Amino acid sequence: MAINGRQYDWEDITVMLPSGIAVGITEIAYQDGQSIEARYGRGAIPRGYGRQNYEASGSMTLDRDEWERLKPALVASGGGGIFDHKPFPIVVSYANDDMGTIVDTLPDCKITAIDQSSSQGDSNASAMSCEFTILSPILWNGVPAKTGSKLMI
Repeated sequence: MAINGRQYDWEDITVMLPSGIAVGITEIAYQDGQSIEARYGRGAIPRGYGRQNYEASGSMTLDRDEWERLKPALVASGGGGIFDHKPFPIVVSYANDDMGTIVDTLPDCKITAIDQSSSQGDSNASAMSCEFTILSPILWNGVPAKTGSKLMI
């Protein structure tokens, strides 16, 4: 198989948080989905399906100094506590010289859990892990994962 050039790598990723471009981020993950449930009538074969709710979530790992930059932005947007913050967007872009820029937008994120753990021998003993729920559909390079429901009146 021929080598066709450099692919996206961690150096090509830029993550924008409410506190600005995250420099001290070592991991970001996000996912979404919408389950379906088979609908049965007479017999053992599904007659159709029903859709369940759309769900999206993610996680990120930040160095402690990056967390300390993000924390005041969260507190300032809400009622004074970290978990009181207003939903905020996270923008993840992938760009290199060989390939086009891809921009994923995670709108309306709310941090739901924070974890800080370290052990002897860790080279980064102060990493902070954050889990978040994404309250609006992810835009995968501009394409929404789910469009709005149609209301019947």
